[in-house]
Amino acid sequence: MTAGQQTGSTSRAHDGGPVVLGLDVGGSSVKHLLAPARSTTDAPPAPIARGRHATPKDSPVAGLAAIASSLRGEAALERVVLSIPGLVDEAEGVVVRSTNIPALDGRPLGAQLAAELGIPVDVINDGHAAAVAEASWGAGAGIDDVFVLALGTGIAGAHVVGGRVVPGAHGSAGELGHITIEPDGRVCSCGRRGCLETIIGAPALRRAWAEAGGAGGPETLLAASGAGDAAATAIVERASAALAEAILTLCALVDPGCVVIGGGLAQAPHRIVHLAERYVGERASFHRVPPIVPATLGEWAGANGAVLTALRRQRALV
Repeated sequence: MTAGQQTGSTSRAHDGGPVVLGLDVGGSSVKHLLAPARSTTDAPPAPIARGRHATPKDSPVAGLAAIASSLRGEAALERVVLSIPGLVDEAEGVVVRSTNIPALDGRPLGAQLAAELGIPVDVINDGHAAAVAEASWGAGAGIDDVFVLALGTGIAGAHVVGGRVVPGAHGSAGELGHITIEPDGRVCSCGRRGCLETIIGAPALRRAWAEAGGAGGPETLLAASGAGDAAATAIVERASAALAEAILTLCALVDPGCVVIGGGLAQAPHRIVHLAERYVGERASFHRVPPIVPATLGEWAGANGAVLTALRRQRALV
């Protein structure tokens, strides 16, 4: 699949009215959701079109503009919102740094794409996009104060209050993966020791499983644990206990109304989520323990968050 080619796409009849486009840009693919611009923000709109494209890494501005243009069709495209992995200045629409797509580093992507397309273009962090979607349309729907975690290679987090991310004074709030769990533990990618990521991040689980004589990655580890393998179970329980300690710290500092856990390591049958929930309940003292639930939007959370952001920003103009 080359940039611009679609795969796994779906579409439905549309009356030609105004639309908004959410693009969730990943390291290998770009997911798109096209939705009516007058949709309510109370629930996910039925998408006009949904699909994927290869990520245009070498010429990202031209490639992303081509994707947006290819989806425009006969509809009046009013706004595009891009969900980007990495550090994003959301107010200015600038990608400060993106490890997965280094060609975007330092680019005023919002302004460049707006010039290409002739419509407003916003750029947001992919973790923020997924968190807003899960809090508003997913597992946290109906709860005003939600903390969303994504367990994967790293541990991403975002605090969503009233449907909007609370970014902190410098835009870096929510980094639960870098709470110290084991002060004398392994060195983390951030340079400190014993961060949560060094215990429950996908590379950490892969390494622990290999050291225990297992073969394969975290999915194999979790399956072995579910099948009763003692070594696998010990690794999963240690990781879940570490996550529980981080959640208890979160409860003490933030007191969220709900904790939503998603990402590749939290998928059904949700072993890590359920174990962490149990350990939090067993270890809590003064803490008000909120519901701890698995995410529901899966891999489309980021694209949904981009569409939700587009709808909200368009609504602010009318």
